[in-house]
Amino acid sequence: MRKKWMKKAGAAILAVVMTMSVLTGCSGSKAGGETGGSASGGGLTETAGENSASEDREDLKTIRILGIDNSGTDDSGTTVYLSDWVNGESKMWDQLTSDLAERGVMLEVDLIPADQYDTVIQTQLAAGLDCDFVNLHGVDTKTRSNLVTQGKLVPINQIWQEYSQEETIAFYEEGYGSEVARLNVMEDGNVYWLSALTVGDYKGTPWGGFVMPMIRKDWLDKLGLEMPETTDELFDVLKAFQDQDANGNGEADEVVAIDFDNFGNGLSQYFGLGTAVYYVDYETGEATSPWYDEGIKDYISFMQRLCEAGLLETSGQGNEKKAENKVSMINSWWIETWEEPGVIVREGEAAPYYCGVLCQGAEGIDPLLSRQNGIQKGSYEFAVTDQADPEAVGALLDYLASEEYSTLSEFGIEGYTYEVDENGVMKKFAAGNGSGNSEVEIMTKLPALWVNDGILPRVEQVNREQELITCAEAGKTMGYPEEGFADKAQAIQDVYDNEASYHYALMDTNANLAAATDEENERISELTADFETYYQELLTKLILGQQSMDDWDTYIAQMQELGLDELISITQARYDRAHAE
Repeated sequence: MRKKWMKKAGAAILAVVMTMSVLTGCSGSKAGGETGGSASGGGLTETAGENSASEDREDLKTIRILGIDNSGTDDSGTTVYLSDWVNGESKMWDQLTSDLAERGVMLEVDLIPADQYDTVIQTQLAAGLDCDFVNLHGVDTKTRSNLVTQGKLVPINQIWQEYSQEETIAFYEEGYGSEVARLNVMEDGNVYWLSALTVGDYKGTPWGGFVMPMIRKDWLDKLGLEMPETTDELFDVLKAFQDQDANGNGEADEVVAIDFDNFGNGLSQYFGLGTAVYYVDYETGEATSPWYDEGIKDYISFMQRLCEAGLLETSGQGNEKKAENKVSMINSWWIETWEEPGVIVREGEAAPYYCGVLCQGAEGIDPLLSRQNGIQKGSYEFAVTDQADPEAVGALLDYLASEEYSTLSEFGIEGYTYEVDENGVMKKFAAGNGSGNSEVEIMTKLPALWVNDGILPRVEQVNREQELITCAEAGKTMGYPEEGFADKAQAIQDVYDNEASYHYALMDTNANLAAATDEENERISELTADFETYYQELLTKLILGQQSMDDWDTYIAQMQELGLDELISITQARYDRAHAE
């Protein structure tokens, strides 16, 4: 039975929040020599919500921030930096600082170019932290652990428990924020850093995307072929693409382009295999390995069959062949509409039509959909240092937990960067709208420049229903004017609407594990390099027919000697800590 942590959440999407990155006493320059985010004569820019007359600057609590000078490109091709917003006229930045001032918080920001940040933070760590918050970009797990041991990083959970509002506490301990916070719990039970987060909402339920094989539907239609439902049918279809010259270039060169030196390629999931060499079973919560899965030999045999028939791209030129209209199947997001425009077709022809396809690989084994969490932990992490005023941090968390912050960061200001349609859906103004306003043009493509790996975390909101509409509509501009990519979107909606009819694999096992202990980190470091080199070379050679399946027991014994079972045990322990009741 599926673990409690993977069940659907309630109908209301709670506001999503993170912690900001802060560090002080540093300055940096862009490639062109301009210092990012520095006030004249001060080294730091103070922003206290100058548009808010209700707050006296002297009454505000200051939070010092060192962050990355994030950037975007406007419609003229000009690169715009966060420091341009901070130091210039920006309605977005004014709104942010005004909102914070109403909560009694003022920011001091020192923005460092992205290519210099790792050097800057390492220098700060060597000299001793003198800051409020720190963006942990470039700080490895061992260094983080040392900072915790030394008391340089303080428990964030204790701050929200004592200094934040009830709604914020509920978010981190019961709501969507807890889905990320629990993954960062250390051995002492405390949370010392928080991660960026994405929530995908489908009719009030969190849903993640799928990365799985996608087949050329336009070629199926051209040749009058049905969508395959088994891997035997899939083989016949792929063979027909070559035999009947689906791309029309007179050569039998239509091939599958996926990675086959690992298990995250989608085809392996057709045979019930996990996406990583040691992974957690989605249904049971048990750690194991594809090398121990029932369908492993059937999977390798199928891949050998593709290879022997010349249907598998093995030259390492998959991207080039895709662009040349020679790729019959890829492994990508089912919702994608960005692969098609990169393929060169004859003048007047429609763009390719990649559509998700799920096939059963072996009798009695359910194929798996490689599924991202509906509540997804991001890769950017932030910590509070022992220099911080906990009351100021608590107030900041209250703002970051609010819908107000989330909307401002993701969509901007109503009437300025987005509008609300008749169904209450927020929609950014379209790119290329000719506004001539660089800030508005940036927001058509990106979230606010202070998020992601800038000075504040991204709280990404994905409206899955709107995403499906956008996906289908995109096809109408690529040569399918009647229905667009309707079948591509429908394949995903079928999963959303009929969850219980499908089986799933975790797309990213590590995104569901607790922080590793010092001992676990040491063993992982000692084991992974040799083990992963061996298994990837073995898997590749087996698929290419360069090693025999007859020596299977020897291969398994060698992997066990290199640490496979121990790596599985560590994965299980980290999973259990993260998902303890």
